[in-house]
Amino acid sequence: MSSPMSKESENLGILVINEEIANALDLYPDDPYKQAFANPELRQKLVNYVMSGIQGLYPVLAHQQGWPVKTKFPYRSLELRLHIENYVHWGIEHLLAANSDWLVRFRTQDAQPSYTPSHRFS
Repeated sequence: MSSPMSKESENLGILVINEEIANALDLYPDDPYKQAFANPELRQKLVNYVMSGIQGLYPVLAHQQGWPVKTKFPYRSLELRLHIENYVHWGIEHLLAANSDWLVRFRTQDAQPSYTPSHRFS
């Protein structure tokens, strides 16, 4: 059974990871990076990738007492922040490479018009 503190710190960790993902995606072009990670399923895979990568470091977040609950750099460890940032960038590249077939289909569907052509000028 998880305590309220561990649930709160887990939520804070996810907020921090989502903030770092947003910061990282600002550095990438819209196509394919921002468009791909606008998909909730792929975005969640990225969060999971980062969470699994920092799993050994994450308890450091959970056991710190007295931290203000805000998302703008709520962790004091620069080293931990850099680990999260690195895992975000690695995850972006890994997931784009691993899902390249899906991205091609997604981009092809996106490029096709969503209207039915009119035949009244035939």
